[in-house]
Amino acid sequence: MNISRFFGATNREAMRQVRLALGPDALIISNKRVNGGVEILATDQTSLPDGGSAAASAQPSPPPMAAIRPAAPRAGTEHAAAAPGVDLMDAIGELKGSLETRIDELLWGSQLRRSPQAVMLFQNLLRSGFSTALLRAMLKRMPEQAAARAAFQWARNELIGHLPVLQSEDALWQPGLALALVGPTGVGKTTTVAKLAARCVRRSGPGSLVLLTTDTYRIGAHEQLKIYGQMLRVPVHVVQDVHEMRRIMQTVRPDQTLLIDNVGISQRDRYIHEQAALLAGAGRTVERLLVLNAVSHGDTLDEVARSYAGDGGTPLRGCIISKIDEASRLGPALDTAIRYRLPIHYVSNGQKVPENLLFLSASDLVDRALAPAQSNRTLYAPSEADLAALLSMTQPADNPAAAAERRRQQVLLPQLLTGSAHGEALGMGQLQAAVALQDEDPVLSEAYDLWRSRAAGNLPPAAEAIEHLRRIAHGGLEESQPAVVVHARLPLDWPGRRGTWSGAAWFDGQGRPLAAATQQVGLADGWHTPQGAWFLPPGRVQAGGSVSPEGGRPETPRIDRLSAPSAADALLAQIEAESGDGANTVCHVFDGGSQVLLRALSARGSCWLAAAGSRARVYLDDEPAVLSAAAQTLMYQPLDAQTFWPLLSAAGLEEIRPAWWAAVGLAELRSRGEPALPVRLFSLRAVDPRDGRLLKVWHALAGMTVDPDPGRIAQALILRQECHAAWRQAVPLLAESGREPLADRAVFAAQMGLAAWRLTQDPALAPAAQVVARMLGTERLSPRHAHAGLLKLYALKELLAN
Repeated sequence: MNISRFFGATNREAMRQVRLALGPDALIISNKRVNGGVEILATDQTSLPDGGSAAASAQPSPPPMAAIRPAAPRAGTEHAAAAPGVDLMDAIGELKGSLETRIDELLWGSQLRRSPQAVMLFQNLLRSGFSTALLRAMLKRMPEQAAARAAFQWARNELIGHLPVLQSEDALWQPGLALALVGPTGVGKTTTVAKLAARCVRRSGPGSLVLLTTDTYRIGAHEQLKIYGQMLRVPVHVVQDVHEMRRIMQTVRPDQTLLIDNVGISQRDRYIHEQAALLAGAGRTVERLLVLNAVSHGDTLDEVARSYAGDGGTPLRGCIISKIDEASRLGPALDTAIRYRLPIHYVSNGQKVPENLLFLSASDLVDRALAPAQSNRTLYAPSEADLAALLSMTQPADNPAAAAERRRQQVLLPQLLTGSAHGEALGMGQLQAAVALQDEDPVLSEAYDLWRSRAAGNLPPAAEAIEHLRRIAHGGLEESQPAVVVHARLPLDWPGRRGTWSGAAWFDGQGRPLAAATQQVGLADGWHTPQGAWFLPPGRVQAGGSVSPEGGRPETPRIDRLSAPSAADALLAQIEAESGDGANTVCHVFDGGSQVLLRALSARGSCWLAAAGSRARVYLDDEPAVLSAAAQTLMYQPLDAQTFWPLLSAAGLEEIRPAWWAAVGLAELRSRGEPALPVRLFSLRAVDPRDGRLLKVWHALAGMTVDPDPGRIAQALILRQECHAAWRQAVPLLAESGREPLADRAVFAAQMGLAAWRLTQDPALAPAAQVVARMLGTERLSPRHAHAGLLKLYALKELLAN
């Protein structure tokens, strides 16, 4: 039996194709809705065995929805009525589709009325370019009680989980690969083939690759590919038909990779089937990748994917998304990849060969798609006013059983979790409010995601997690708002292992933490970074000794003698990694630093602030002096009471609310053979307002690009101390045994440390901190118990979610 597949936007369109292809005696095998329309599997009755035909003819009448009779007038009858089978089939099909659509719309509308967060999320994802079909299917499963940020995180995780991507480049570049790029004209196939060719040559050498093009239509198309071939020193062949294709295929060794560039064909062109037949008849299995232009409208991408997926050729292996640098939104391309199950192999972000070709993870792609647009204008997505006009935000009648269960929880759960020595318990509303505050806070919610990932055994790699957290940090900064990056260095003293933990964290201009960033861990046996780990060879463990790549094969003998970076080199690497994208001024805050480091940063124009000891030497008016003495000559001024406003307590001075005094002056650093380096000298004093007693003193040096405002410098200097305190509480997390790499665990520990510190310090989180303290059996959450309290809060969220 020969079974044919037909696809149409509507049931009537698909049936029309069946009648045209198979005639009036076609048998319908299946009729179902798929992404983008209706799919029908049908066969011709003449292809049935004789017994089957006889049996069918013996029946008094054909079974319903099986036989299709012509709708045209009978021969010799001018105004005969259409056969009843056609009307019945069309009527039933259209009625079924109409009912399914209507029921789906009613359920969808009911969910939107119950969940305001679903409305906001629906609007935001539409603005990112995702289709209503995908959003309906996804948001129907969204928890109804989720807060705004929790709903957004849920949607992000859903998109990441369903977005198909190539798991590794090694999975693609197998010996003997024959890969063809297909797609409409102008999407960038030829340039992408050149980029793929460069990757192949870099991996296996020019002798491993052959280029082929079927594009003989565009003027100069094959000449362009030949130029790339000459640059890469690989052969290029031009083919006109299937016979020439087979002849060239016979000349390609079985271990060679073949990349095929094809002529661009519109998704509506009938020649699309001929191209598919050409590749299918090559005499060798040819994998096809569809090139999707990120600039195209979502409906256009859907039509392209549908046409090429149903062109009769070999199934599409996946897709490559091109021109993301020109697209205002990446959502339509990702939406198409999800609905048509096309694993994304690469994305192209420019015309440069070979560098503008990226291999990105699902989380990277989704984060790029959900990133805030450069312009706030939303011409092609409904605004809040539009949705408010379409929806009536009324609450439906509650389910009695669900209401009874909620009342039971409201009575028992608070008593179980938050009973105090006085016999009092917090209300259910306070528990839910604490979880909602955690959901809305970016630092706590990102730490929660890492906590859940680690509990599930799939903690993300350090490089991937840092890139995501860095995007979160940038998203938390308003345009042109200054940012502070604190670089902390802590000693590690574990049983049998000693070393240092170096990390960075982002803060906004008001001193609020945004996210952890680059993390490095140095132990006596090796150096661990997001880019990999290096271990000392056996028998070579020594102070600052030699290291070799973890699990790697040395490319040269020098790899085995690679030394762990010095403290200055590690700090410089962090500063370079966290220098921002140019949209915001970034001030780097750290401890100490040699003159070599400070001069290097100043030469680059970096904004830096280095905490220094009282005995550090500077030159003041051409005379040498230590910082403590030089600070005595400065003019101090009181700081505003709101300087450290985001902190409930600063510098550990919980009991005393000190008066703050600061002074800024100019000094120089001098070194033999080097010109004098001008710097800013800063001193900060905390004074007991009751008796004028000096409580604490801080000194620092700053580059000349630092804002001389004493309040801003004081805030950045105190943030350095607070960040140290936060990560000291997180050191036990780093010391925990686990199968994940140490660098991955360092990112997790750093984010958890920031979250625990923020829970105790941010006034906006005070209600959540109170609930956490009651769960710990106290009335106030202290910094010493912040980490344990944070885990209690996450456990409470899990409990209320179930």
